[in-house]
Amino acid sequence: MTTIPEHVKNLLFEQDCVVIPDFGGFIGNFDSATFLQDGQVLPPRKRLVFNEMLQFDDGLLSSYVATAEHRSREEVKTRLRAFVEHVRSEIRQKEHYRFDQLGMFTLNSEGKLVFAPEGKINFHGDSFGMPELTPAFVRQTRIAPVARPAVLEPEIEEVEQEAVIRPLPTRRKWLSWTAASLVVVVLGIWFTGRTTTLSSMNPFSVFDFSWAAKKKAAAPVVAPKVEKARPKAIVAPKPTESATAKFEAPVAEVPKAPEIKEEIVENHTKFLVVPSRVKFVESDAAVEKGYYIVAGSFGGVKYANRMKTQLEKDGYAVRLIKPRTKGLVKVIIGEKLTSAEAAQRAAQKLGTHFHNNLWILKSVGE
Repeated sequence: MTTIPEHVKNLLFEQDCVVIPDFGGFIGNFDSATFLQDGQVLPPRKRLVFNEMLQFDDGLLSSYVATAEHRSREEVKTRLRAFVEHVRSEIRQKEHYRFDQLGMFTLNSEGKLVFAPEGKINFHGDSFGMPELTPAFVRQTRIAPVARPAVLEPEIEEVEQEAVIRPLPTRRKWLSWTAASLVVVVLGIWFTGRTTTLSSMNPFSVFDFSWAAKKKAAAPVVAPKVEKARPKAIVAPKPTESATAKFEAPVAEVPKAPEIKEEIVENHTKFLVVPSRVKFVESDAAVEKGYYIVAGSFGGVKYANRMKTQLEKDGYAVRLIKPRTKGLVKVIIGEKLTSAEAAQRAAQKLGTHFHNNLWILKSVGE
């Protein structure tokens, strides 16, 4: 048969908090990946702690054990009470008790339970099974410079040499001057033939350039002929009898669809409390018959009192509804209401302050 510590261990893989009634609760706090000084990298994990103040039975452990072992809730609760009495007697006699694969319980000088987790199991589901890693470091090596013997090279003196100027031969000079003068003469003759009327003292007027002008005038300039587009008459074809008969055929009239006008109506009503959130109180709750506005439900009285204190500071009339045997502690705002409509209106007025997280509780009486 599976022991209670084994059931607690299995539940810690799925839940962040598992409470053993009348003993305490195990809480799994998330720790991110850690880099140690020796070079190891620890994967993300849940760090297990114990809170002796969490003794209220939230029904999680008993429901899990009853489902796993196919037993009734009453049998499981009896077994849990016997297990808690056994653990407390072992701690009183031996001053320690070990939860298998979870940790060790001891008593301090004040008689309080002290829990030391083993830390061998990683309860974080996303990183379960990841081992501790030791990364390989890249070692950088420095190469020491090697001393080499200096090599002395002989100095070479540079001696400036004077530039030798050699005169060009006389024949080359005569050819260059002749070519330059010939270019000037040709350009002058060509330019003078075009502008002979610029000066009466033109030395090139002795030359007759009329033959070039006559030749240019004799050459007639033929302009390209452009044919103009003549407009053509377009004769429309005479309609035939068949065509006339075709167009004179009766056409069935199609009735027009009625125009649909869309009316957009803005809904300004905001339902803060929906009917599906109306719940019934169990028969063992000492609550009068009527409707109540609930701001929150808690598994223990401690957290419910915190919310009650905060709401009383804000100016609200608050009270708690505690179950007799099982269930959650409910924080009630205001007094009892006689109808669901009145409770709905009151919840809508309070909804803005509570971010629309209110719900209505319907009591059937004691």
